[in-house]
Order: sequence, then structure tokens, then C-alpha cells
Amino acid sequence: MTLTELVAISSHPPSSSGASASPEAYISLHDLHSFTQTSTFKKSCTPSNSLAISPTHIFAAQSDKTVLNVYNRTKNSLETTVPLPEQLTAVTCSSNGGIVAMGTASGRVNIWETSSGRYTSTPLSHLQKITSITIDPTSTFLLTGSLDTNILVWSIPHLLLPSSAKRPLRTLEYHQQPIISVLCGHGTGPSALAVSAAADSSVIVWNYQDGSLLRTFTLSSIPTCLALDPVDRGFYVGFSDGSIQQVEFSKVGNRTVELGNGTTSPAESSSGGDGERSYDSPLYRADERHIPIATSGSGSKWTAEGHDTAVTTMDVVFQGNYLVAGSEGGSVNVWDAASGQLFRTLATYKAPISNVKVLPPTGFSEDTVTTSQLTIIPPRYHEAVKASSGNQVDVDTTLPPMSLQFHNTLNPTPDPFSPASDLDAIKRGIEYFNSPTTASSTNSIRGDQITITEFKSSEDAEKIETLEKELATVKERYKRLNEVHKQTWEEHTKWVMEVDKEKAEKMKEMGPEGMEE
Repeated sequence: MTLTELVAISSHPPSSSGASASPEAYISLHDLHSFTQTSTFKKSCTPSNSLAISPTHIFAAQSDKTVLNVYNRTKNSLETTVPLPEQLTAVTCSSNGGIVAMGTASGRVNIWETSSGRYTSTPLSHLQKITSITIDPTSTFLLTGSLDTNILVWSIPHLLLPSSAKRPLRTLEYHQQPIISVLCGHGTGPSALAVSAAADSSVIVWNYQDGSLLRTFTLSSIPTCLALDPVDRGFYVGFSDGSIQQVEFSKVGNRTVELGNGTTSPAESSSGGDGERSYDSPLYRADERHIPIATSGSGSKWTAEGHDTAVTTMDVVFQGNYLVAGSEGGSVNVWDAASGQLFRTLATYKAPISNVKVLPPTGFSEDTVTTSQLTIIPPRYHEAVKASSGNQVDVDTTLPPMSLQFHNTLNPTPDPFSPASDLDAIKRGIEYFNSPTTASSTNSIRGDQITITEFKSSEDAEKIETLEKELATVKERYKRLNEVHKQTWEEHTKWVMEVDKEKAEKMKEMGPEGMEE
């Protein structure tokens, strides 16, 4: 079987050019080995950080509409369009596509369980719009970055509980400017980390499971995008001048660690370094965590002739030897990670590139199980969710709606709002209450009286006695209302008789039931 490695690319034409009608507003898949385009998904104007790919589907938020486009990768077509209460600004999904997480312009987080249609929305935890969202490899944690400079860590199982309070586990607050990108590392357990880039020209590495800061990197200018090595050896940042910088974790801090043989550099040995800790990653040195590291000394920036527009999005291939980067000018280039040289141009668009996603490779010898086609069930949220202005929405739709069955058929009456119709409805309710399916023994109705021969318990008898008293009170009130109604009708008829005798005669023929007409 041939190894296949695909790259998903989306463009985002400027609004002034008519994004919805632009031929460049689409998503395409390219083969990294043959450098050919394999699939095209049209009618999608996807903003940055708003494209998510699963083995079977593509989820793309739209910048010109409050909808989420869902494409079927097998059929190469648009499967469904999901309308949403507000504009989406960031989208991600779990590795199997079972969970889709969406950030909104108001600061909410929406969770959609695609296999059941369950839809959950959090309170306004962020003060401003969410700019980046990511899920960890175990699909347990969700991280969201916002313009409010904060990063929130959420528990996905907790968010899916119907009765949960929908609060974040912790807040990662060290950046001083809006968050540009947040990425979860590929490790789990103690080695789990996250990397965030912000407009304060800094990149921070976190242990998001306990909320601790591991390292802070200061950049020479404001980054535009962020990418992480596939085995968490370092990260890449793009800049507005078209350059890219690589930062390796093994070359940070006061000591350089050769991760291959577990030895320290000569400079450290001569300075009396601690050899017993030389095998540790510099990221986890507690005594150096709060010392900012300038990346200017970690290697030169990658540049290429003619590549002078802003780098908008990046991702690293499975082997870690190539970096795929999209630019504001519409080019998608492949860079060699070892030499920092531009290897080849993968594709060229007439619009800015908003997202580049390197998909997991397929075709390994152990890949014997074919991925089953997941059936996508649209979110089943109530109409009230769309118009709700509350701080929390939690709609549990995992169970089908209850089917109601009635024992009697309601016969239409000339005036359903008249006192006579209300009394008739009460009588039918009494009949239903005393039917064999709702009573433990034979009950009978005589006129407007309920006769009960036997009860299940004294508590039932007390309830029925209370209901009888309430019913008697209601009947008395309706009798009074009926008298007032008749008197009002008579007075009204007299008044009309004085003004218009012909109309009064017609009213007498119609009776009180025709008063509304």
C-alpha cells in the first residue's frame, strides 16, 4: 500500500472582493508526495483557525454567515450546513471527529457531539471573542485562547454532562496581549504540554494539566501564526515579513542538552553544570521557569526570495522534516526543517491562505482496519437557544422526544375561549383521570361529581379530595364569570339598539357566542 500524506488548504478572500462569489473561496486537499490536488470542496470562505478535519468529514466555519459547513470527504461534497446562534471564530474537532468544539465572537464555547446531535454552550467565560481553540490527543481537555489575553482549560467530559456548571478547570494568564494561537502537544500524562503565541511578542509553553508555566520565549516581533513539532521537540513561528523561525527546546536556557546521548555542552561542563540533570528536557527545570528566553540567539530566521508577505498559517508533516506554510499572498510553500530552505511551492491561490492542516498519513502496513463512515447528526438544540440571551445553555437531546397519546378526541366548539368550553374541557379531564388506565379501581362520573370507590392509598385520597375542592371553586368562579358575561352582553345589546337597531337584531340572532365576531 502506498503511503499517502494530504494537506488541507482553505482560502479567505477579502470581503471587498465578494467572498461568497469568489472562485478562490474553497477548501482543497493536496498530496504532499505527488504535489497534486486530489479534492476540492467549494462554497467555503473559512477564516483563520476555523477549519477542522476528521477521517471522514471536514468542518468549516464561514466568515460571511453564522453557519458551519460539513463536507463528506468520501463523497467530496457538502453534506449539511449547520445554522448556529452566533458567528464562529474558531473550530476544532477530536481525532475521530466525534466532538466538534467551536469558539464564538461573544466568548462562548459550543460543544457538538456529532454522533448523537447533542449540543452544549458554555457561559460567557471569555470577555472577548475566541481566537484559537484546540483539543488534546486524548480528547479530554479543551483549550481556548481569546482577545482578552487569557487561555482557559476545559474538561470535555465535564462539559458534556447535562447538569454540569460549564466552568473552566483553570485559567492560564500570563500573556499581556491578545492570544493569536494555542496548540496542544502530542504527549500525554506528565509530558503533556501546550504552546501559545500572543501579540505581546511572546510564546509560552504550559503544563495545561496543572496550570504551571514551563517556559517563556520572547520574539523579535509580533508572530502571525504558530506550529508545533510532531514529537514536541520545538515550535515554529511565522511573521508578517514572510520569515519563519524555528525554536528547539533542547537549545534553550543556560545549558544545551544533547537529547541523543544525554550529555551537556562543553560550556556547561566548564562552568560546573549539574550533570545529574543533563538528561532532563530544559523545559522542566523549575529554577529557570520564570527566566524569559530571547529566541534571537536560537537560530536565524528562514527567508526566501520573493516570499515577503505575511505567513498566515503553518503545520508540520508527520516525519517532522518539512513545514507547510501559507501566506497572505496566496502561496503555500514547503520548507525543509533541517536547512531552513524553501523546498517547493505546493499551491498558489489568488486569495490569502487562512488554514493549512497536515492530515495523518495513511498506507502503513498495520493500517488494516478501514475507517467506518460516521453518520453526522446535526445539533438538536431548541428554538429557544437561538434567541436566548442567558449566560448558559445546556440542551440534552440524547433521548428522542416523548410521544403523547390521548384517550379522548377533542371536539371543536364554536368558541374555544368561552366559559362553556372551559367547563367541557374540565369534564373531559375528569373522565380521563377516572379511566381504567389511571385509576386502580372502578370510578364513575355522575354529572359533574366524581365518585371514587377505592384508592391505592390515603395519600391518593387526600390528593383527590383537594382536587375536588379546587374544582368546585373553579366551577363557582366560572358560573360567576358566565353571569357577568351575559349581563355585559345584554348591556351591550341595549346600547347597540339605541345606536343601530339593525345591527342589534343581528347580534340577538348570533347570541353571545358571536360577540367576538
